[in-house]
Amino acid sequence: MVNWEQIEARIPEYEVFLTVDELNSRTKQLSRRYPDVVEQSVIGRSRLGEPIYCLKIGEGRKRVVWFGCPHPNEPIGTLTIDFWAELLAKDDALREELDCTFFLVKCIDPDGTRLNEGWFKGPFDIYTYASNFYRPAGKDQVEWTFPIEYKTLKFDSPLPETQALMELIDTAKPHFLYALHNAGFGGAYFYINRQVPSLYPELHRAIENLGIPLSQGEPEVPWAKTFAKAVYELTKSTDAYDYYAQFAPGDPAQMVMAGASSSEYAAKYNTLCLVSELPYFYHPSIDDASPTDRMRTEVLSSSLEMQQEMVGFLAPRHEQIRACQGSPFAAALQEFLGKTPQRLQAQRAWIETLKADDRPATTAEAFDSLVVMRFYVMLYYGMLARHCRWCADQDPARQGEYLQLAEEIDGELLRTAERLEAEYPYQVIPIRKLVSAQLASGLYTLPHL
Repeated sequence: MVNWEQIEARIPEYEVFLTVDELNSRTKQLSRRYPDVVEQSVIGRSRLGEPIYCLKIGEGRKRVVWFGCPHPNEPIGTLTIDFWAELLAKDDALREELDCTFFLVKCIDPDGTRLNEGWFKGPFDIYTYASNFYRPAGKDQVEWTFPIEYKTLKFDSPLPETQALMELIDTAKPHFLYALHNAGFGGAYFYINRQVPSLYPELHRAIENLGIPLSQGEPEVPWAKTFAKAVYELTKSTDAYDYYAQFAPGDPAQMVMAGASSSEYAAKYNTLCLVSELPYFYHPSIDDASPTDRMRTEVLSSSLEMQQEMVGFLAPRHEQIRACQGSPFAAALQEFLGKTPQRLQAQRAWIETLKADDRPATTAEAFDSLVVMRFYVMLYYGMLARHCRWCADQDPARQGEYLQLAEEIDGELLRTAERLEAEYPYQVIPIRKLVSAQLASGLYTLPHL
């Protein structure tokens, strides 16, 4: 096992995230400085024509693919890979010891990542994050647009970025695929595609040694299967399909909204797949397993009511501007507001099945359902305000109307952020710690291949 302490000591004190242009520049510089070690290639182009760069480093037996920005609001992995690529390039002994061939893609979604760069340089608070946030609709997400055919679900329209990743996976046939996701608010948790019990304590240690709390709240989705504390089986589109078949009316394929994931695609190579979800913001409640005086199903139901109330603010304002299409935010807003009523209906039916074995909610579960969920819905306030401003730029005749609507939405976003901060004064996790946790999780996994 490599000496983690020596590697960690070399991680810079990051103050900001790098833009796509900065990442690309550093990629080219690295390949020029180490031409005998680093093989740079363009594995594809984005929908807007951006090159997608890959760095191949090492000549070991174990083939490893790491890729950053699987969702464009998740840039921690770009710094993790940027640091790791440089360290690998300059350290001959490290490459020999690891016996790996690394295929490293810093940013698989450059178009979407550019739309998040407004918060990359700070200040790092939930209002700045939400007001500059972008996450595409399911059909436009690189991570969830791999081909699949399952019952009534058939998806065969992979994005150009997804096709590039498919070709990389088919070329590398990786033993280890690490999609460098991250969360937003809460605690740290992991997904892995098969049981590796001896790895879980090491993942826990990688997080806890840095003072980052593990998430002990509700799983991200109701169909998640728990392997250990804060460790879940990687979710699949087929799992989502079966859940909606059980709890939602109509064709479940309409609720899945996209295709398969990178881990589902890599399954044909018996690849070990890991995801480490790390938050930018946290509150100690997310790691508190003590019971509250409210039952779990009551808390879950209250969460649905809160989400419905927030959607009730967004929906009529979205309707006022619905005729304006073409913005990068339009499809994501339409999907969220169009599918949320059915999603909440399915969750109500699911909650009913929990009542026979109901129990008091833990502090972490209550915090996750009532606070963390509020944060995630709040992000759509930011996207709707950005959509309004985009429409104002495109339609001078209605510019004043659209800008006034954007100001109204932004004001509610600011008030929501201030209330959340006042009630739950959160902490911002230093970027260096996030990079360290993500890198350690990947390195601790290598001996388990």
